[in-house]
Amino acid sequence: MNNGNPKPIYARVNNMVFAISVLACLLFYGPMVVFQKSAQGAVNQAMYVITHNTDWVWEFVVFGCLVFLAWLALGRYGNVKLGGADDKPEFSTFTWVSMMFCGGTGASLVYWALIEPIYYLQYPPFWLEPFSPQSAQYALAYGIFHWGFSAWATFGVPAVAFAYMYYVRKRPFLYPSYACRGVLGNMVDGWVGKVIDALVIIGMVGGMATTLGFVIPMLSDISSNYFGIADTIGFKLVVCCLFSCVYCWSCWNGLKGGIAKLADFNMYLTFILLGFVMLVGPTAFMFSLFGDNIGVLLQSFLRMSFYTDPITKSGFPQDWTVFYWAWWLSWAIYVGLFAARISKGRTLRSLIMNMIFSATGGCLLFYLVFGSYQVDAILNQGAQIADILKEQGGPAVVSNFLKTLPLDALVIPFFIFTMAVSSATGLDAASFTMANMTCYEIQDGVEPPKWIRMFWALMIFFAAMALLLVGGMDVVQLSSVLTSVPELFLLVILAISTTKWLREDFGSPEPLITDKYQESAGTQSVFIPEESQVKNV
Repeated sequence: MNNGNPKPIYARVNNMVFAISVLACLLFYGPMVVFQKSAQGAVNQAMYVITHNTDWVWEFVVFGCLVFLAWLALGRYGNVKLGGADDKPEFSTFTWVSMMFCGGTGASLVYWALIEPIYYLQYPPFWLEPFSPQSAQYALAYGIFHWGFSAWATFGVPAVAFAYMYYVRKRPFLYPSYACRGVLGNMVDGWVGKVIDALVIIGMVGGMATTLGFVIPMLSDISSNYFGIADTIGFKLVVCCLFSCVYCWSCWNGLKGGIAKLADFNMYLTFILLGFVMLVGPTAFMFSLFGDNIGVLLQSFLRMSFYTDPITKSGFPQDWTVFYWAWWLSWAIYVGLFAARISKGRTLRSLIMNMIFSATGGCLLFYLVFGSYQVDAILNQGAQIADILKEQGGPAVVSNFLKTLPLDALVIPFFIFTMAVSSATGLDAASFTMANMTCYEIQDGVEPPKWIRMFWALMIFFAAMALLLVGGMDVVQLSSVLTSVPELFLLVILAISTTKWLREDFGSPEPLITDKYQESAGTQSVFIPEESQVKNV
């Protein structure tokens, strides 16, 4: 008896795309497990070549994404509704924002909000004196810059493309190659499309594995100190397995039954944690430093966006900004697809504004609380946190932070649980999205089969194990950089495709055909949107 609940409908798996994607992932991550030492030896050189020789490309593409979304949101296309006239949003605004934010950040935001300000104090940009008042003005500003508007702009471009294709053009194909049809035409139906989809999936697996590469060592270090257990590679693998059980459960229960509930729960836990640290920390100093850094960020935004330092070659923009842009690009298609899937009934403007401002606002809170706490400890309290970071690594810094809080015996387990739930939300969304990509059609209200959702959840686990076995954060970072290179070009193609579709659908004063679709073998469909889908366009 199902108590009136309809039996779920599952999509049909595209075996060709699935097989190619699985093979590509195994070929990329398998050698890391088999040839651990030799794989680690080639990392530094590969990272240097990519980040230092192409730094300007990453910066121009990311800034271009921000400009493109501003043009869409502030122009007449911003009122295009994602769905029909009677379509209502599937999720409440709180759940929608929560899913968007949790799917695009995870526990790695907490890690970097505690770590980045220390690096920027110790090795500041723009040739400033280490640990000086001037370096403190960038301690939060650069972290917010890396996690804020520009980062979410890279997610917004594919989100707009997929949402428009899915809800306005009514094309139930949630894989990246189809969204490139506006530029590549029927080429996406052949091997070109299969290669695009496989490359994107490799990038998504790499991006999420990179996240686990930061989060698992943090959770294992905190847990080992709390329980008095040695933090060996075996213990890390145990923590990773236990953590995987959490996100596999949510992934099994699907979009509404698992991910949406987990996102809401995660937001409540996060607000409790942030509120507690704000109350017990130097609250007045937090807001004062935050306000100062926001002013510096707004004043220096363009300078930071195009900073490459080609003369003195400090390496700061390559090691930080270029790496971050590569990391976000490895996430871009996944977050874009997921954001599109949950945005039915919204307008293009509301989708863009939510991603650019609401999500950035959430990131601001983490740097306001955690980042300011660390800066106060170093500059005002004389804490030797920079030495801990240099000698013991980032996870030890997080453990030290927790030990300085009141009621740490209760706070530490709560923190571990919150971080596990936070990361699980993003990993669930990624597994769900990759499952969508490897199915033929995902009609409205239809989900990919449970087994394929679980498969991709376990593939992320396998990739994370490969990175942990190779060892070192350089390998973790290289995973994102390598897998995101093709997506530099893919984002440009998606932006052009979206613009072409919008001009075809709304650029002519009179429709060219009367039917919604006219298709024939070997010809591209032409779509005329319903008048009710657009308000004042």
